[in-house]
Amino acid sequence: MLKKLLLTTCILGIAFAVTAQDPPPPPPGLMIPLPADMVPPPPDAGPEAFDAFLSDVIGLIDKDGDGRISKEELMGWMASFGPPMDGEGPHMDGEGPHGLSEDMPDMEGKPSPPPCSEELRDSELGPQAEDVACGRSESVGNVIFRTVCNTDPYNSNAIVLPEGRAADCFGIEAIRGHNIVFEIVEEGGGLVWDMSMGKDAFRTLVLVGGPGGTTYRINLISADEPDASITVKFIDHPTF
Repeated sequence: MLKKLLLTTCILGIAFAVTAQDPPPPPPGLMIPLPADMVPPPPDAGPEAFDAFLSDVIGLIDKDGDGRISKEELMGWMASFGPPMDGEGPHMDGEGPHGLSEDMPDMEGKPSPPPCSEELRDSELGPQAEDVACGRSESVGNVIFRTVCNTDPYNSNAIVLPEGRAADCFGIEAIRGHNIVFEIVEEGGGLVWDMSMGKDAFRTLVLVGGPGGTTYRINLISADEPDASITVKFIDHPTF
């Protein structure tokens, strides 16, 4: 099904390229963005050329190389073309995918996270500081770090909120690497935040522990370097 979707996308792209004026609107569907240097073969190239082009496209999106495109890989690819968190707006200018990078204006000067390990995870279970005010809200509580790295099993980290606790005042404490794409999801629920929502939605995000407690997960979906990592910080406090 996904291969057919990609083929439809490529055909639409070719149709726009060969139409001189007023191209017809595309039919409803998912349009998958591609780098500017990935040019579909001409309409008369034949099926072998189209098969080779589709293989190249799938190879870009298929990060684990298993020959299949998972939901997470597709979401990561789509999100990498969304608005970055540096306030510069959407990157749909043909320059390729963009995530969060250590050399962005908002990120310059931030330290690199420690290497991911069980010891690091254990050290992040407790607060980094107590009785800290957010400054952007009425929140006063514990500063918490959560580091995720571009390697399994450290590419996902949990935020566990008991009932009556909340987390907000999100920010980036440390970063290593380029084009880092990450998301926050609720276990058993769905997507809470991804990079297409932008930096303001990240900074004002509020997570709440529901009845019996709620677990959220920070997932690092993709990055340029295998050792890329990011440390997310937030304030954990009682609900108002």
